Amino acid sequence: MYRLGGIVFKKTKSSHTPSRKRATILQALGGYVNTGIIILQGLLLMPLYIRYLGADTYGLWLASGGILGMLGLINFGISSMLVQRIASAYGKNDLDQAGAYFISGMVVYLSIFLLLGGFGWALSIFLPRILTVDGHAAQLLQQCFQLAVLAVTIAVLNECLRSCSQALLRPVVPHANNAIGRILGIGISLWMLLNNFGLWSIPFGMLVSESVIFTLNLLNVVSLFRKLKLTARVDRNIIKEFFRTGPVLFLATAGNRVSQEAEPLLVTIIISPEITTAYMVTRRAADVVFQMLNVLVGSIMGTFSHLTASGDHDRVRAVAKKLLTLSFSVGGIAFATYVATNLAFVELWVGEAMVLDKIIVLFIAIGFFSRTFRGMLSQILYELSDFTYTSVIVLIEGVARVVLSVTLLSLFGLVGIPIALSIVCIMAIVVQGLRLMQLIKIRINFFVIARLIFSAGALFGTSYYLLQGVESWLYFSLLLAGVLGGLTTLFVLLNLRMSQDMLS
Repeated sequence: MYRLGGIVFKKTKSSHTPSRKRATILQALGGYVNTGIIILQGLLLMPLYIRYLGADTYGLWLASGGILGMLGLINFGISSMLVQRIASAYGKNDLDQAGAYFISGMVVYLSIFLLLGGFGWALSIFLPRILTVDGHAAQLLQQCFQLAVLAVTIAVLNECLRSCSQALLRPVVPHANNAIGRILGIGISLWMLLNNFGLWSIPFGMLVSESVIFTLNLLNVVSLFRKLKLTARVDRNIIKEFFRTGPVLFLATAGNRVSQEAEPLLVTIIISPEITTAYMVTRRAADVVFQMLNVLVGSIMGTFSHLTASGDHDRVRAVAKKLLTLSFSVGGIAFATYVATNLAFVELWVGEAMVLDKIIVLFIAIGFFSRTFRGMLSQILYELSDFTYTSVIVLIEGVARVVLSVTLLSLFGLVGIPIALSIVCIMAIVVQGLRLMQLIKIRINFFVIARLIFSAGALFGTSYYLLQGVESWLYFSLLLAGVLGGLTTLFVLLNLRMSQDMLS
């Protein structure tokens, strides 16, 4: 407060601070646009990859992609911390600290860029041995992998640039930049594939996409610094903080990456590349649903930390409960719909030869549903600056998932992979849920939880018996609409009062 002419005025935040609600909505909308592009990319290109490259070659690339994804471990997972710190400083209207966190974070990211590139190139030397490939195929796979490593290192820098805009509650331009880059990358890959460039079409499209996004995002960040008059300075203490907290965040990144990317590699080594292709095709629709729901998780990055910095604890609790309820409800309906429609989708998309047993489809859905809800819990805990505990739990989850996947894959075959995912994610949900209750004092209603679990069981049980094929995309569209509408109605009827509270 300040005094002027005997009148006391209350100091308000700067007018340049956007609305948290508006930023969250824009973040979600932009995320869905880019997710739609990724979905289009998969629907358009995956059948062409199988046709022009063959199931064996494409299966090997998917396995190498799993290794490539694990290289993301080297980014130490500091993006969550970067967003949280910038958003918290911005929520307190400390523009000097917000700018210092970004510039210092960029220095750390440049170090990661060099480390990731060097390690990826060294790993490419051993790639043919890991996947037991020789001759011309080994050389081609190795060179394409090296080009993909370059694209992934640029993507790491893009993550840093995008984090700045997101934390400053201005997500529109980065999402537009992503859309432009992804569309150009799809176009390049498609053109090269149809002109017989073979496997080169995949990593070259990745490189074009990430390069365009980097250029546009860099221009946007420079513009934001000028517009908001942020301080562009390197703070050694902040860099030390990143490196001090980095090992902890590395644990979470390790857990996420290892558990996510190990599946195609394990299936390739234990069974065959062809089965890897069939599994990843069957899982593709679940990946699409997961990405769409993950937009909801990503949309709270920055905005929830901004809310936490305000000190309104009652509001923090209310928003957290609403986010968790929404994540569970939408996730249950979406993944149950995946179960009922996956057979028809795969048959129409790539042919009956790629269809897997429906029990595998059911456990894929349950596993991804659990993983989505666990992801929301983890993100809320990160936004509350609870990095250490959450990271340790995610690491344990990832290691346990890999160990359990190897065991169950050997004992029960392909179905062991999604069963392992389901078990470890459910256990992580219990542990992280208790942690969240401890931090923000959420009161637990066991009746509501039991009803939600029963509702999810009813959804998945119903969808399992609805699983069937159709003869055309028109019939598939009708089936999808009917199943989605029916399962939504069933969930609402089972949770009528809760549904009314969510809409209010």
